[in-house]
Order: sequence, then structure tokens, then C-alpha cells
Amino acid sequence: MFRAISALVTVSSLLIVAVVGWADEPAKNVTATEVRATELAKAVKDQKGKVVLIDCWATWCAPCVKKFPHLVELHKKYSEKGLVCVSLSMDKFGDEDAYKQEKILKFLKEKGAVFPNFIVTEPKKDEEALMKLLGDFSAIPYMVMFDRTGRKVWASDEMKLTDEQLDKKIEEQLAEKP
Repeated sequence: MFRAISALVTVSSLLIVAVVGWADEPAKNVTATEVRATELAKAVKDQKGKVVLIDCWATWCAPCVKKFPHLVELHKKYSEKGLVCVSLSMDKFGDEDAYKQEKILKFLKEKGAVFPNFIVTEPKKDEEALMKLLGDFSAIPYMVMFDRTGRKVWASDEMKLTDEQLDKKIEEQLAEKP
């Protein structure tokens, strides 16, 4: 009887270790790259043939933090169908002295953001170029979508969408062929 219980405890312990290790695995694949506007534009252009959804956010923005899990859900739901979710941290648009890349990376790992994550590295120098690429992102959270040809087709400052409406918009774009 003792051996059976001991064996059961050992197997249970191994399963727990395996599940906990597996749960941490996606977080290991989360990275955050500092970029200038030209590098971000190239990253979007490199996704030609896919629908790209960029979420502009910051760790100091409570509404951004609250909304971010929906981006992760969109990635899980639509990445296999051709959606590329991109997070763009605007943390340096706040207090640049308070900026900590580790804080952003910790947040992204906690949320399971296993998609391209970028941090605007020169916000003041690149503001005009970012406006040209993304639109008026001055009020975050801000999202922008590019179709399969790389053309901007929606931005949250132009039309507010509920989560359900955003899902529908994504589905419409994914249904279109380039």
C-alpha cells in the first residue's frame, strides 16, 4: 500500500512539474524590441499577405493594461487564419526617466504576448513618422489595422469598435484576398 501511494505521489509531482513548466514555456518566447519608426514601418511591410493589428499602449495607461488581454485573445483566435497582432509600447511617451524595458517585458510575459512586441525608442524624434504610419495615436489605447496589402483600413480614433465589432472587422479583412 505504501509503495502504491508513494508511486502515486511521485507521478502526481511529475505531472505538476510538467504542467507548471509547460505553462511557463510561452513566456520564454516573449520578447520586446526597441524600434524607430522606420523599423516599425518595415515590420508592417514585411507582413504583406497578412492582416496586421497594432495595439499602441503603455504600462502607465490603466485603460491600455485593462484592454491588452483582448489583443492576446485575438492572437490566439486568428493567428492561424492570417492575423498578426503587434504590440507597440508607448511607455517612453510618458516620463522617459521612469521607462524600464524590464517592466514592459514582465507585463508582456505575464499576459502571454507571444507575438511581435515593439517599444518606441525615440518618441520625440519619430512622432511625425509614427503619425504618418499609424494615424493620431496621441490618445492611447489606440489600435490600427492594415489589410493584406499593407493598406491602413481602420484606426480606433476614426471609429470606436466594441470587442465584438473588432472581431467582425478582423474576420472581414481575413476573408478578403490580396
